Amino acid sequence: MEVDSLLRPRSNTSSAPEATEEPGAVVLPHHGGVPPSGHALPPSSGGRWLPRLLLVGGAVYAVAMLAWSSQNLNVVRTGSDSAASESNVPAFDQQAKQQQEGSGMDLAAILKAANDQETDAQQAQEKQQNNQETEEDTATYEVTPIPTQAAIDIPMEATQVREALRLAREAVVAKMEGDGSMSSLPSASGSQMSDEVRREQEAEEQARDALLLPKGETKPRNLKCLGWKSTGGCSPYGPRKPKNDFSCTKMVPHGHSGYCEVEDTDTGERFRVMRRYCSSSKWDMSFRCSDASNFVNFHYKAREAADNALTPGFTLPNIQENATDKQDEKQRDGIVMVVYPKLIPSAYATIKTLREVLGCRLPIEIWYRSAEMNADPNAMKPLTALAADNQTSTMSFHQITDWHASGYGAKVFAIYNSYFERILFLDADNTPSRDPTFLFSSPEFVENGAMFWPDFWHPGRTIFNIHSQSLLWELIDMPFINMFEQESGQLLIDRRRHAEALELVKFYTFHRPSHFDYMKLVHGDKDLFRLAWLKLGAPFHMIKAPPALAGKTINESFCGLTMVQHDAQGEVLFLHRNSHKLMGEPLREEIDYRTRAIARSRKKAEIRTRYRNEGKEIPPWSELDALVQAEETPAPTIEPPESDGYPDSIVWTHLLSFNPTSKQENYYVKTYNADPEFPKSQNCYGERNVSKSEHFYAQEVADLPFSRLETDLRRFAAEAVEIKKA
Repeated sequence: MEVDSLLRPRSNTSSAPEATEEPGAVVLPHHGGVPPSGHALPPSSGGRWLPRLLLVGGAVYAVAMLAWSSQNLNVVRTGSDSAASESNVPAFDQQAKQQQEGSGMDLAAILKAANDQETDAQQAQEKQQNNQETEEDTATYEVTPIPTQAAIDIPMEATQVREALRLAREAVVAKMEGDGSMSSLPSASGSQMSDEVRREQEAEEQARDALLLPKGETKPRNLKCLGWKSTGGCSPYGPRKPKNDFSCTKMVPHGHSGYCEVEDTDTGERFRVMRRYCSSSKWDMSFRCSDASNFVNFHYKAREAADNALTPGFTLPNIQENATDKQDEKQRDGIVMVVYPKLIPSAYATIKTLREVLGCRLPIEIWYRSAEMNADPNAMKPLTALAADNQTSTMSFHQITDWHASGYGAKVFAIYNSYFERILFLDADNTPSRDPTFLFSSPEFVENGAMFWPDFWHPGRTIFNIHSQSLLWELIDMPFINMFEQESGQLLIDRRRHAEALELVKFYTFHRPSHFDYMKLVHGDKDLFRLAWLKLGAPFHMIKAPPALAGKTINESFCGLTMVQHDAQGEVLFLHRNSHKLMGEPLREEIDYRTRAIARSRKKAEIRTRYRNEGKEIPPWSELDALVQAEETPAPTIEPPESDGYPDSIVWTHLLSFNPTSKQENYYVKTYNADPEFPKSQNCYGERNVSKSEHFYAQEVADLPFSRLETDLRRFAAEAVEIKKA
């Protein structure tokens, strides 16, 4: 596969895009670690001859100078899950070793990436077809070379870095000249030289001494910010544009390419960090170069956190040192779930379905934050009623004691502190279609100790801006990995085996300042698990089948409302109702609370006046509230009632699945509004007109093995609300 099409710089835009797309991206799932590969980069096609001829001479010289280097940046392929020590994603404990083994640089790769050639689509398809024919069950993913990678992934001497940066700049300039985006400045010399030309020349001279941080360092540096250095060509390796520079405290807006320049106060060296393409961050994210020191030193601190788990005798909380007797073995596996008041009907429905419909007897831990539950004292009643039932007595309740563990941090806290050794984490609104107990004995989990599931999004189509040019990769000091993003509504993890990775996930989640959050590099916790595993080279199995969508079809208009995940054989296993949650009561229109509060006050005054005139004792305010609420007319329902009488609407009429004969780069989930068939406020996913899609196909849920699952869930959710009100 030609990798350059993944790296094409995007132009600036002032509005939020629906999703980021990388043309030509071939997305392959990941199964475990990746062994090193010796394949050379495929040749590029097409081009503009004059600028290339000028670059070839310099490239030949540089490559000859480094001919002894045997290292290459290339497309990586693996035939099996492998241990962390075999991964070519540099793990913490491998980087020092790489530094000692010498330095090397494939300058042809950096030129190729920076010059941004068009992808030879036919060659890429032929290569993918050959791979599929020879290795049908091979687990693969691809590491794409970009200038940042070429510079930071392979140790180099300072002279090599200068040469690499020079060639990368010339490649960007050649492209800018070819597409006409290079501004033409009047030629001048001496005193006639314009101030702008002089500033640009001075900036270029100064930039030659601003290098890249050496690879493999294990100690943080004392860095001082010098400011934002703007570049052209939507590339951090483009020509300097000093008129667009910013001070350290100035917000760098979206769409500006360049880098933060910092100085090592101990050595006086200057470095380029936080290198940004125009599309390296989301459209609504800005940052200051004053953050550069914390940004750079983040991965050093992450190393220290992960190293804690390598200390002799270290174990995660609540892991027994010797689980030998049968009772311990029986209790080592279980389901972990985090709840808050709004999710109680969903959690109740999922647990009741697991027990009464699917026959699952795995013990279940319920984790909660007392501050959230105290706001609604009756919220937990349905779950405590389940726990009191003899058939569901293997439920336990655990309070989240760390006040930092809010939002998605609650999930990480629960997994890290679980009393189970091997856990299946389930979001409360995520229901298995079958008893999931078999997952703990599946070959994929036994071999790797972790199983993850893909999200809708991948580098060729992402709403979270995770692609080859994202700042994410520099933050975590890791090369870009071309694979599906992760969906963390379900996670299967052996906590004893993966203590180091979970320690790193914990650091990623709770370290402050959170670069992931304020720079919007990832969304919540969903990608933190795979990133931690990849960073450490730890094995995991990523389910190959992309998510399907369960939704409703009205007048041939489909609206996907539930993410559907598969097992390793491609059969439906989880239905995550993340876009239309179970409420256990009718979904009603939003209420104008200010208007309602005014109306209630007036009504209370009327009741007090009436009681006073009738000589009755005036009720206290708490009773007046109850009287007023009893007389209120509920807000209109948004959806019509269902014929079976259950309050939640039916939203699973069809299952939209990806065609197994289609290539995975054609997996393209749209986001849209399906008005008038569906409310304007409802976000839909999938393909609105399924009949026009060649890569997706629809099935009626009524014809599938889990056809009655939604009815059971809706019935149990309504039951939960009744228990709460009782």
